[in-house]
Amino acid sequence: MTYYKSGEYHTDGVTQNIAAPSFRFGAGVFETILFNGKNLCFFNQHLYRMESSLEKLGFVVPQIDYAELAMEVVQRNGLMGQTARVNIFSLIEENDMVDPVITAAPYTPQPDKLYRLCTVTDGVQHPLLGHKTMNYMYNWLQRRSAIEKGYDDAVLLSRDNHITETTTAALLFGDGERFCVPGGKLRLPSIALEAARSILPIYDCSVRSYSVSNFRYAYVLNSLIGMRPVTAINGTMFMPDEHSCKAVTEKVCGC
Repeated sequence: MTYYKSGEYHTDGVTQNIAAPSFRFGAGVFETILFNGKNLCFFNQHLYRMESSLEKLGFVVPQIDYAELAMEVVQRNGLMGQTARVNIFSLIEENDMVDPVITAAPYTPQPDKLYRLCTVTDGVQHPLLGHKTMNYMYNWLQRRSAIEKGYDDAVLLSRDNHITETTTAALLFGDGERFCVPGGKLRLPSIALEAARSILPIYDCSVRSYSVSNFRYAYVLNSLIGMRPVTAINGTMFMPDEHSCKAVTEKVCGC
């Protein structure tokens, strides 16, 4: 794999400074961007989210052409004309300097996948959950646990039992007429969800884990999958709504 780091393209493993916060504490933020064979989908929105997080967390954003560098990495990995996943990892180095690493790897969509979710056992609430930080240990452990139980992902809860999102995607609920997004400021700002708002009548709401049965439909959304139906959260079943998913997925992944 060819990747970009520190002003150069590399084909060997990433070398990190063991004294840097990125190595010692997993300090940094990242973005995952879909390359649909032609375009980096919603690239500017991803870049804005990443730069906004870095600024809010007190770091200086490097002044480089991320789009040009990402396309060069895609090309050097022989991925033009293919679906790929592009990542930008903004590593926090010594003296609070930011050193971006840009990677690209093949990605195989699962356009017919239906998702089964379970809720986490311990709710959390922290301002950092509103940023896509590289120290994703809590989310990773919850998703691993869900998969071990036979589910596809885990639903995150705040301490007062409100649903926020899954470990990898925004959540959306529907009653057949309108769509409701939970989580408010407790969830990561979702680029796929904002794209869905331009198509669907979406409003913000509060949903507790024990009230999901009030809805007929449930969905997960992120930049790689678009929007896909959720058929179960714990023991509550939902009808798959492929019609709504198709329109949003075409918007998100067709870019």
